[in-house]
Amino acid sequence: MNTKILTRIGLLAAFGLVLQIFSFPLPFFPEFLRYDAAELPALIAAFALGPWYGVLVDFLKNILSLFVGMAPAGIIGITANFIAGATFSLVAGTIYFTKKTKARAFIGIVLGVVLTTIVMVVANYFWLLPLWGIPKSGVLELLAISIIPFNIIKGLMTGTLTFVLYKKVKSIFEPVFKSKKKQVLNKLG
Repeated sequence: MNTKILTRIGLLAAFGLVLQIFSFPLPFFPEFLRYDAAELPALIAAFALGPWYGVLVDFLKNILSLFVGMAPAGIIGITANFIAGATFSLVAGTIYFTKKTKARAFIGIVLGVVLTTIVMVVANYFWLLPLWGIPKSGVLELLAISIIPFNIIKGLMTGTLTFVLYKKVKSIFEPVFKSKKKQVLNKLG
C-alpha cells in the first residue's frame, strides 16, 4: 500500500467521522437508530480502491469515533455500525469493482442494502440486542418494526448519495488508479 492510498484512506475515514457528527433520528424509529452519511466515504473507497479498502475506512472511522468520544452508544453501537458499514462496503464494492459500470454500481448498492439488512437482523437477534438487555420476547418485534426498515432506508439513502456523488469525486483517486496499475504492470513485466 503506497503513501497516496494511505493518505486517501485516512482522509476518507476522517471525513466519515465528520459525517457522523451530523447524525439525526429518523421519524418513527427509536432514538438510538440515527441516520448519518458516514458510510459514504467507505463506499467511495470500496468503489475507487477496492472492497477491502472500504472496510478499512469504515473500521478506522469507527475506531476514531470511539477514541474521540463520538460514540454515545459505546462499543455496542460502534460494533453494530462497523458490521453494517463493512458489510455494505464489501458487497457493493465487490460487485462494482470487478466491472465498473453504472449498472454494476446500482446492483452492488441494492445487493449491499439487502445483505446488510440480513446481516444486521442476525447480528441484532443473536448478539447486539441481547447485549442491550432487550429480552428475547421483544427482539422480534423490534427487528420487524425498527431494525429492518431502518437498515433498508439508511442503506438506500447512503447508496443513493454514493451513486450520485461517486463520479464527481472519483477524479481524486485517478492518480492512485494510474500508479497502482503501473505498479502491477511493473511487477508482471
